[in-house]
Amino acid sequence: MSIESIINEDVVSITNCESEPIHIPGSIQPHGFLLAVTVVDFTIAYCSENCFEFLNKTHVELLGIKLEDIFDKKDVINIEQQFNNASQELAKPFVMNFGEKSFHVTAHASNEVIVLEFEIFSEEKMELPDIFIQMKRFAYYTERADNLQSLCQDIADETRSITGYDRVMIYRFDKEYNGEVYAESKNENLDPFLNLHYPHTDIPVQARALYLRNLVRMLVDVSYTPVPIFTISEGSNKNKNLDLSVANLRSVSPIHLQYLKNMKVGATFVISLIHHGKLWGLISCHHNSAKHIPYYIRLSAHLQGIFLSSQIDVRQTADEFELAKETERKIVDLQNLLIKNQNNITDKSILVKLKDLINADGVILHFNETNYVEGLLPSEPEIEDLIVWLKLEKGSQNFSTHQLHRHFAGAKQISNAIAGVVYLPLSDKNCIVWTRREMEKSIFWAGNPSKAIEKNDENSMLSPRKSFEVWKETVKLSSSEWKTPELKEAAAISVSIQRQLHLADLMAEEKRYVTLNEKLQKSNDELANMNWISTHDLKEPLRKIQMYGSIILEKDGALIPDSVKQNILRMQNSANKMQTLINDLLTYSKVVNEEKQLDTVDLNTIIQDILLDFKENIEEKNISIELKNLPSVYGINFQLRQLFLNLISNSIKFTRPEVTPVISISSEIVTSNKIEFESQIFHKIIVKDNGIGFDAVYKEKVFKIFQRLNSQAEFMGTGIGLFICKKIAELHGGYIEAHGVEGEGAIFSVYFPV
Repeated sequence: MSIESIINEDVVSITNCESEPIHIPGSIQPHGFLLAVTVVDFTIAYCSENCFEFLNKTHVELLGIKLEDIFDKKDVINIEQQFNNASQELAKPFVMNFGEKSFHVTAHASNEVIVLEFEIFSEEKMELPDIFIQMKRFAYYTERADNLQSLCQDIADETRSITGYDRVMIYRFDKEYNGEVYAESKNENLDPFLNLHYPHTDIPVQARALYLRNLVRMLVDVSYTPVPIFTISEGSNKNKNLDLSVANLRSVSPIHLQYLKNMKVGATFVISLIHHGKLWGLISCHHNSAKHIPYYIRLSAHLQGIFLSSQIDVRQTADEFELAKETERKIVDLQNLLIKNQNNITDKSILVKLKDLINADGVILHFNETNYVEGLLPSEPEIEDLIVWLKLEKGSQNFSTHQLHRHFAGAKQISNAIAGVVYLPLSDKNCIVWTRREMEKSIFWAGNPSKAIEKNDENSMLSPRKSFEVWKETVKLSSSEWKTPELKEAAAISVSIQRQLHLADLMAEEKRYVTLNEKLQKSNDELANMNWISTHDLKEPLRKIQMYGSIILEKDGALIPDSVKQNILRMQNSANKMQTLINDLLTYSKVVNEEKQLDTVDLNTIIQDILLDFKENIEEKNISIELKNLPSVYGINFQLRQLFLNLISNSIKFTRPEVTPVISISSEIVTSNKIEFESQIFHKIIVKDNGIGFDAVYKEKVFKIFQRLNSQAEFMGTGIGLFICKKIAELHGGYIEAHGVEGEGAIFSVYFPV
């Protein structure tokens, strides 16, 4: 058996710190010790070198033995039970005894082992009333603070009071993870860091990822000597790493330690602020000398972070409330103006209000290849270049930026007029663009962000910067940022603008449509006349043909030759077909022309009535009906009955003699994937049978008028039924789909809006 250290000895410099494996340092801080035991039998698989200071046993003595050989068996069983009954993702606190010593222990799962971190247990206890008072104070802070920054200041003051650190900062990230000291509480003798900015390189990507997992992090002494972790090196276990991502004692990156020493910081305590699953910021506590705080104080401080995280959304919304109210007032004024000037969407008065809606410097309404503009804007050719680029690069996607030069090559030439844009497409060819001019601003950095790396004269190695003197940067080629309420109202008004543009297009075509409408009116009058003829002039002769044929066969059937009988029967069949066709046409006419009087319709009642009508056919063919509970929909009772009558009639008609017919009628709630109904919620009513089916290539063709896919004599029909079903579904704001397999059955799915 060979015992080896797993300390990570890779040389880390400032140039490769973003790839530094900080989650597997192989060492810990010395204010506690670490044991990692196997999940199976709690055998010690990893052990920190400093165990002797706490347990009077060396790491060599501890590795390979069971945890119950050191600690009370009931304490070990308690840990086992906790990990069997709860999520292994959470760190769990325990108290364990060794002789006269008591240890505060946190435990968490890491791959195939359970990591146990031990610290000397503090005799002081935090009483429940203290927690109550802490919560009561936070409630007072939330009521008193009228914006997010003032609340952050209260939290910074309270956290410093709880922890006793020299400086407590609320550190907020921007979109690129550059940080800003948003609030600060400090000793009077310290220089202020409030409002200073820090580049994203100060907290590398992998460090931010760990802040999402390990929400509380304490560094007791920046000058500590890392304590190596040992393990038994055998076979595949040789040099095996131990993931310490959520460990409290995890050793700190030497680059970060040097960074803190350069800042003259002796100890730190950091609490993550999480918002919508992302790292919003940190509560960062600094102390000028080494400092250790007990676990219960860490919990109390962490509670402050939880309080603040819960308020971020509320406070950011409150901070934007006044702007939102003002913007809403502007949108109401603009909508009223649009109503009064429906024919003049490009009028100057409308363009002015459109520009002012979101506090823009200029606005471009691109309509039918023409730019209608208002405000501070560059020349027409430069505007056209911008519009062409937006339509080509962004297309149908909304786009906003306060730094156009990062996206558009021609932005620098027009930055005095356009440095930021909001682009909203209105159609394939029309769009609206709001613009803002360049606005220089100063950012105060804690040291020059471009000199985050400095050369160490002692060993010529690259190290974090040593200077944290305030450094001023002037930012150019940027506009003021677009606020969330502004972007929301821009998107909201675009609907009204789009409607007005459509109206303008329609009015331009009005003369042509007037002529067309006159022609259509004449056609409708003729069709109405045909409808009356069908009802009265055609149905009556057909009834007489059927009646006289029946009289002839009844009275003179014995005297008439068989060939004549066959001709009379064919005549009656033809009359029946014509009668059915006329009835279907009348049904279609009624469906189309029926005045819409929508009511809540229970589909269960409709289906039960239809099945009762077909009772004899169902019993004759021994059809099995599977009916699941159906919803109520908003529609026209007569039309919905006609739709399902047609579908069920088809399922009964097109059965296969060799199998027992089964008709299933069910429903479910679905989200449409059709482009014209994208993201709408529908009731999907499914009528499924195991009949003769149809070839899948005909799934669209089945809904065309007079379309019959089966010409066999036993399957009578006109080809109008499914066409009527399609029309009824569309009249109810939905649609119908068909799926079939020839020789196996058919499925018809009807979609009604929820």
